[in-house]
Order: sequence, then structure tokens, then C-alpha cells
Amino acid sequence: MTVPPGKRAAFERQRAAEQAAHEAEIARLSARIRELEATNDALGKAIGLLHERNGQEPDGTSMTADRPDS
Repeated sequence: MTVPPGKRAAFERQRAAEQAAHEAEIARLSARIRELEATNDALGKAIGLLHERNGQEPDGTSMTADRPDS
């Protein structure tokens, strides 16, 4: 079975449009992945700093327990 040139050209244009749409979606998702990875790195650093700061505080004492009006 042969496909007329007009239908073949239309099919190729449709296929090219689908391919372009897929490539655009891949680019968008890749950018989102990079954004989320950067956010994850920043959160990991913030958590690490909080752990370091928490380790530097005195253990077992509460600031509110020392108040005479509590």
C-alpha cells in the first residue's frame, strides 16, 4: 500500500510537531528537576546548620523554667 505524498507530508508535519512538544516537555521537566535538586541541597544545608547550632546549646536547661513568674 502506498501513501499519497500529501498525506505523507501531513503525517510528517504532525510527527515533527509531536516530537517538538516532547522535547519542550523534557526541557521543562529537566529544569524543574534542577530547581528541586537545588532546593533539596539548600534544605540539607539548613538542616545541617540547625543540627550544628542545636549541638552548641546547653543540654537540659530551659529558659522558661528559670523565670520566677512562670
